[in-house]
Amino acid sequence: MTIKLNVDALRQQYSQPQSSWPSVITADNEKAEPLAPLTPKAPLGSATLIKLGKTLFHDPILSSDKTISCASCHNANTLFQDGRGQSIGVDEQKGERNAPAILGIDHWESFFWDGRASTASQQALMPIVNPIEMNLPIPEALKRLNNSRAYQAKFNEAFGTLPITADMLATALVEFERSIPAPSTRYQRFIREVASDPTNAHTLFTDNELLGLHLFRTKAKCMTCHEGALLSDNEFHVTGFHLYGRRFEDLGRVNATSNNEDIGKFRTPSLLGVTHTKPWMHNGLFVEFTPMIMQYNAGGFRPKPRGKFKHNPHFPETTALIQPLGLTKSEISALVDFLHTL
Repeated sequence: MTIKLNVDALRQQYSQPQSSWPSVITADNEKAEPLAPLTPKAPLGSATLIKLGKTLFHDPILSSDKTISCASCHNANTLFQDGRGQSIGVDEQKGERNAPAILGIDHWESFFWDGRASTASQQALMPIVNPIEMNLPIPEALKRLNNSRAYQAKFNEAFGTLPITADMLATALVEFERSIPAPSTRYQRFIREVASDPTNAHTLFTDNELLGLHLFRTKAKCMTCHEGALLSDNEFHVTGFHLYGRRFEDLGRVNATSNNEDIGKFRTPSLLGVTHTKPWMHNGLFVEFTPMIMQYNAGGFRPKPRGKFKHNPHFPETTALIQPLGLTKSEISALVDFLHTL
């Protein structure tokens, strides 16, 4: 009876505008961005430009051996990622990280796990030249495109000018990526209804899913890092999975900034469509929700420096934002059920 009464109270609270919901609880007591539908921040490009971008995205002509396309690691059937712990490039080379899902391009303030690209246009060309991804210099890519009568016609139709330039190539790819819609999920429907008429939006969730939403916003403190339309704070944090000094070491953001304070930091991923984007973490460490949540519930992974690293001043320390949560088994179950709606 107590559980039912609690759920009845939650349904009453979550039938109100979001501003009247129970207050969000964060680990640092900072205000979190409200939940919101994921939509482009600016009008999309023309249908012709988007179609061109889609063609380029799926064409292996942009890889050195013409075997790999952008779509090889960003599959439309799995939210534009590949389901691998580490993605595979030309010559079957395995990278160090997995391919993030492509969504909400307008909402990101940086790109890649380490944020080495600051704009979508910059990011669009980097996999093409990366030696373990597509391994094709941009001048060679442009030469191939400019030597193609089909691509000359497509670019001329989209841009009204030739020859094809790097900016034109990046723009076409980005406009296609911007056109990729938010995952078609109950959560997206729920948050759209909350924005227009919240009265019955909560009925889209089961009791356990609604409790999971409440925990996500409160006791579990998930919105410390997973906030707003993107369910990401666009920040970089040490979550303890850097394997510093070990075989599969990945130093994260420091590779982009050369700032030792960034050792072991990775960008907060979006949780949208998370059911379809496993394996999770930059290295694909987790494939099930419950063990992952239990790790955070226990206070996170906090490797300690040992041996020759014991007095290393640069050994990354797991962020203080991750602390024991005290979630019960039933609360973890509710949180998992909510994640499945995202």
